[in-house]
Amino acid sequence: MKYLTVIVIGGCLLLSSAAISEESVKGAGIEGNRYIGVMVSSPQYKEDDSNTDFRSAGLLVRGGMEFNEFLAVEGQFGLFGEDVVNDRSYQIEYLLSIYARGNLPLLDSRTRLFALAGVTHFSGNVPGFSSVDETTIGYGIGLELYADEQNALTLEWLRHAVGDIHNVDYKLESASLGFVHRF
Repeated sequence: MKYLTVIVIGGCLLLSSAAISEESVKGAGIEGNRYIGVMVSSPQYKEDDSNTDFRSAGLLVRGGMEFNEFLAVEGQFGLFGEDVVNDRSYQIEYLLSIYARGNLPLLDSRTRLFALAGVTHFSGNVPGFSSVDETTIGYGIGLELYADEQNALTLEWLRHAVGDIHNVDYKLESASLGFVHRF
């Protein structure tokens, strides 16, 4: 009975938070609790035990919903180019992520720092392993600079994945510059 009460109260709080999220975010000087955006990204894949280190250009699309001024959920999908290192072709074909996002308003209501933590799935071609499909933990930080109530420039650093492919430790991270529109 005690656990059922906690679950019911927690569910009611979550639903009420989503129901009033529009007003909470508007009170912060930013309109809309849903957002979409696009980012130009430069992902880097690096293996710890070798000289393997490649970069390529990419495009990330993001979308999310804020429950209040401080908490959101965000999804990202990315497509990336190919890089050739030492006559070997490397490519991260796609990346799909879901994150919990914490926002922290800075200086004024139109400048926000944010942190992301969640799960990333990516697929790619890495010489020596043929194709790679991995699902790992991802995290990062970013900054939003709002020009008005609905449009922002974003700067972001993400460590999309850290893991082990056939006993070789790797990192997949990126720096991105983007645009977000709220509605």
